[in-house]
Amino acid sequence: MRAVGFHSEPAKMSSASRDTQFHEDLIHSNDRLDSRSEIEIYAHRNSHHIINWYEPSEDETANDFNARNQRYRQMIASFSGPDAQLALVLVPDASHLAQDLETFVSRLLELDRLGTEVRCTDPDLPDPLQSGEKLLDLGGESSQRQLRIKTAVLSKASRGEVLGRTPYGYEAGPDGLLRIVDQEAEIVKEIFKAYAGSKYFEDAKLFEGPGLRAIARSLNNRGIVTRTGRPWSALAISGILKNRTYLGTYARYGVRIAGSHEPLVDREIFNRADAVIKSRTPVRSQASQQPYIFGGIARCSLCGRGLNGLTRRRVWKRSDGSSISKSYRYYECPSRDANRERMYGSFRHSTWRENDLEDAVREKVARWGIRIKKKLRPFTKDKAAHELSEAERYFKRSVRLVASAYGTLGDLESPLDQLSKARKAVNLAKEASSGAGDILEIDRLVNDLLSSEIDPARLAARALIERVIASEEQFEVIPRT
Repeated sequence: MRAVGFHSEPAKMSSASRDTQFHEDLIHSNDRLDSRSEIEIYAHRNSHHIINWYEPSEDETANDFNARNQRYRQMIASFSGPDAQLALVLVPDASHLAQDLETFVSRLLELDRLGTEVRCTDPDLPDPLQSGEKLLDLGGESSQRQLRIKTAVLSKASRGEVLGRTPYGYEAGPDGLLRIVDQEAEIVKEIFKAYAGSKYFEDAKLFEGPGLRAIARSLNNRGIVTRTGRPWSALAISGILKNRTYLGTYARYGVRIAGSHEPLVDREIFNRADAVIKSRTPVRSQASQQPYIFGGIARCSLCGRGLNGLTRRRVWKRSDGSSISKSYRYYECPSRDANRERMYGSFRHSTWRENDLEDAVREKVARWGIRIKKKLRPFTKDKAAHELSEAERYFKRSVRLVASAYGTLGDLESPLDQLSKARKAVNLAKEASSGAGDILEIDRLVNDLLSSEIDPARLAARALIERVIASEEQFEVIPRT
């Protein structure tokens, strides 16, 4: 496999020392190899062909983050330009790729979207997320304590013993290994067989089966709940279908043991389900979705849940046979079930056209008089710092889960985005709090909310408005006072 070497410490060994046999002899000694040599040995042992190096000059220091960032962008350009050559990225450890965990995860995601990945040459922590957790100060404990914990965890993982939550369908046996829970196992098998389908279409090369929501609805209608007693959701069904534990493979903290426990699903059915997942996964553009101004602020008056931003696309056929399409954007309560509400005439959960709600709220804010403005206390530094702290905890917890094989790298997109928004809110709060109670500062934020620029309007909405409580027909704006 093609690979590139990326490190941030100048090589200290002479060119003569880069003989392969010298490396093999030295790796068994207690001497510490320099970064380039570690990468070269790793590539040699794993049959990787290094096509390029991104390394510092001799006079560059390891703390020259600007130079490191410039090298990273050069590497990205080589992967995405007209003469792009994708390659595996080899680093000694996470600290060589980024100086903090947030940047590191962002770069892992960027490389993943390009179609490549990162591997660490450190034999104790080859998994990049685990390396980042240890070296980029995740967890708030001393490095010595973290190292002792990781040593114990890796020791258990190497024996295939249960770490953390057990997957649905299994439990931890007396020997610490996974053993089957019969009743749950039958549900797992049913989910796989239903989703993989039994009817094969030669043209489509796919097996037909119900979707994630249909399977969840079927289980819920029969009164079958998850292990925690909650109704099944499409996300829970998707998590089961992607979990390779059901093939009898143990995977934790970079340790993978095939046949460590009894499988629940045949490989053929697992692969069929995986093919269906990939065929049904839409390809979405990262930049095509414009954010909703009152996302995270607007709530349903009936149940109190936050309104989701939804985009629906409609396609019509013209008389000449051509088609025309149009997109509609909504704020809608996740509890809304339009068919059920029409059938039973029950109270309706909130749904609003995006422009209708945003224009109405903006018009109301624009009419705020001096009495309301004097009472306003825009999003303060204390509140912003609290939300940032919560976002950091959520991000760190998510990294730990993915590093422990609970989820995939893509599951870190949302926590990273929330953390980025929380940091922006802190910066806004610093500006706003300095003028809290200042009518001119309030007017500036109101003007930002009324502007056509989405990002300033979103930040201003967050600073000025505590909640927008929306029913089917009416709404209430609660200022931050």
